[in-house]
Amino acid sequence: MSTTTEQPTAPPLCRRCKEHDGIYVLRNEPPHCRGCYEYFIRSKCVKRMESYKIRADDQNQIPTFLLPISFGISSTSLLYLIDSQLAGQRQKVTRTRYRLKILNVDESVLDPSLPSGSHLEVVKQRFPDAGDYIASKLEDIYSFTECADIPDLEKKDANKSPRECMQELLTALPSPTSREDMAGILRTRLIVAIAQREGCSGILWGDTTTRLADKVMAEAAKGRGFSLPWQISDTKSPYGLKFLHPLRDVFKKELVTFVTEITEPPLVPLCIAYSLTPKHSAAAATSGRNITVGELLTQYFDNMELQYPSTVMNVVRMGDRLKPSNPEADPCTTCGLPADENSEGLTLGSREDTGEARGKLCYGCMRATHGAAPHSWPVM
Repeated sequence: MSTTTEQPTAPPLCRRCKEHDGIYVLRNEPPHCRGCYEYFIRSKCVKRMESYKIRADDQNQIPTFLLPISFGISSTSLLYLIDSQLAGQRQKVTRTRYRLKILNVDESVLDPSLPSGSHLEVVKQRFPDAGDYIASKLEDIYSFTECADIPDLEKKDANKSPRECMQELLTALPSPTSREDMAGILRTRLIVAIAQREGCSGILWGDTTTRLADKVMAEAAKGRGFSLPWQISDTKSPYGLKFLHPLRDVFKKELVTFVTEITEPPLVPLCIAYSLTPKHSAAAATSGRNITVGELLTQYFDNMELQYPSTVMNVVRMGDRLKPSNPEADPCTTCGLPADENSEGLTLGSREDTGEARGKLCYGCMRATHGAAPHSWPVM
């Protein structure tokens, strides 16, 4: 009786080059080889950057952009791609079309387990020619009263350090979602303040398609739907800076493969904020009590992109079509964006006297700070 041995099936050829084995899956397409996979990711970023038409101004001044890096998958990948693009421009025309400043905001005041700013030196050694590196801490927002245009920051207790004031502030907020929300507001305003101080023309955010879809739903759920035109679109923000998202055409799962298997040497050692096991509480929660809106939607879209990437993309396209109702409205004294119409006195669906001391607040900020001790929130 004869026996036959099954031979292992050879991997198919790469869909693009037809020369090498295709082992990396891209969306619903046939597998790609390593080189074509990298070309796909790189071309998405480069084409988006080219669409911004970044050029020197009439005085031949080269614009400067700020790139905030959190040591996560997305922002680290963006730094890698931008550094490569700038290196190519130097070789072709001896100078770049724009300059880059790389910023890390140390957020250990929120959670001691978060990456510290000391890792920025490791990133700098990997990309020494990318641009100037800036280290900051979230509590440094107290040093930018005029630049960030946040009133009453000087009312903080003079005997307390900025870190203690920040911890007291976040502790006083009524829920995990409100703490997450307002920490994000302070982070954005600090990044904007530093960009203004450094003379930047805009900010290059590392948000992927997945992250932008997450923002669309999360911001709407938190009462900040009016801010979506500036949070997810490539446009000039009310802060006077351009908000650009060069990775808006790439999914998070694609960047995970990119940093772990494609780049040489691998980028993943630089991504200390990334973990194969999700760190957010929604991943292992048995109760919804302490899950934030942001964590819940992050988990949802991380799962959604695996099976229904087109749905995730459609969410972003839907949000990108939104337009501000009144971009000239008075800014919210907390987030700095034009306050949504008819928000005066509204909190969780009820009428409430906000008082002159709190100033003009948008509905999202009013909702997030509802129930917090007024004296413990310095930006009011």
